[in-house]
Amino acid sequence: MKRFSLKNALAYILPCVLFAAIITWLVISLSNTSESAGRQERAAVKSTLENGITMCYAIEGAYPPSLEYLSENYGVTYDTAKYIVYYDRFADNVRPTVRVIIRNGGAA
Repeated sequence: MKRFSLKNALAYILPCVLFAAIITWLVISLSNTSESAGRQERAAVKSTLENGITMCYAIEGAYPPSLEYLSENYGVTYDTAKYIVYYDRFADNVRPTVRVIIRNGGAA
């Protein structure tokens, strides 16, 4: 009959612990990468909207009255199923406030 020793136990347990640690590290890394990509996508949407607003002001001398106007006349689009865009316009000559929020059901 074989005798159970600490050395034999470590030979079986240590690889399992290392494997679990590597899997945990991999899952955390992938999660962080996904969150970073989501933030970059949101920043790209905001940048696109800001560029369209600036272009409209440069061409027309007034900021766009709505996001629909910006989309129809300047071709600025975004995924409405993925993002909520808050567009607050005060006057023709005051730059509107733009906020982009990722929807909970979005894939970002």
